[in-house]
Amino acid sequence: MVREMARKKEDLRAEIEKKAKEIYCEMSDGMKVRILDFDLAEKPNKYTIFLVPGFVTVFLSWEILVEILSKDFRVLYFESREKSSSIAPNRKVEQSSTLRKMAHDIKEVIVQLELDKQDYIAICSSTGGTILYEALSEKWLKPNGMVAIGPTMEYHIKFISPFLITIVPHFLKILFMPLFRWFLGRFHVDKEEHPKQYAKYVRAGEEAHLRKIRRVLRQIYRYKCWHLPPKVETKTLLIGASTDKVHATDECIQTHELMPNSSYIDLGDNIAAHTQPLADALSDFIKVLDKEK
Repeated sequence: MVREMARKKEDLRAEIEKKAKEIYCEMSDGMKVRILDFDLAEKPNKYTIFLVPGFVTVFLSWEILVEILSKDFRVLYFESREKSSSIAPNRKVEQSSTLRKMAHDIKEVIVQLELDKQDYIAICSSTGGTILYEALSEKWLKPNGMVAIGPTMEYHIKFISPFLITIVPHFLKILFMPLFRWFLGRFHVDKEEHPKQYAKYVRAGEEAHLRKIRRVLRQIYRYKCWHLPPKVETKTLLIGASTDKVHATDECIQTHELMPNSSYIDLGDNIAAHTQPLADALSDFIKVLDKEK
């Protein structure tokens, strides 16, 4: 049974994902987080890309962009501790995740991979933005630049989400997936208009480990961190997607207005913000970085 489950999980990986080197970094509390190292380019750009995805995000969301970028860059795909890939030393650590700890994990990974000794650009999205902004506001890392795709500074989740996650045992999660899919389609993503976005969020829900996400989900209920953007001095390109219901464009613009060293562009939709248009925006951003040196 265990072997069959392992094969099934492996079969879900994208072809580009299978080419990555798996790195596990151990955090100060014993939690091990996974980094996928795509060091595939024959002549890589001088900048390494450090990618911080959102809450319980699965690689499917970034498959196309990573495949594009890995032709020219070394790409490090960071999976924070609430992801199913993390390995906890015990139940206490498994259930103790917070946004602050997830942000500190970025610091520890950067140190272990010695990224601050080289040129690199951080890319983040959604909750990945929340934790990266916290890490940057604390001066825990110093990337050459950051591309932030709809970074979340304020959460608008319904009370029902953290409530259900709190009371439902992990082994009964499958019984609540129909409710989750209905809730997602009803309040967050138009599955008819954006079927791929809907599919990747359903996949994230299916793979989420409830014990790992309970505390974080309770924390982000009505959570706000608008005090962070003014503290981030890193040169930043903010990416909006005006048709994306999950990541509010007006809040992305507000984040830009609060930052001392940022610019803003709207790529239209969530797909563009995770595919070639985003890669093109990154290329233009790098030209700006190099010109300002």
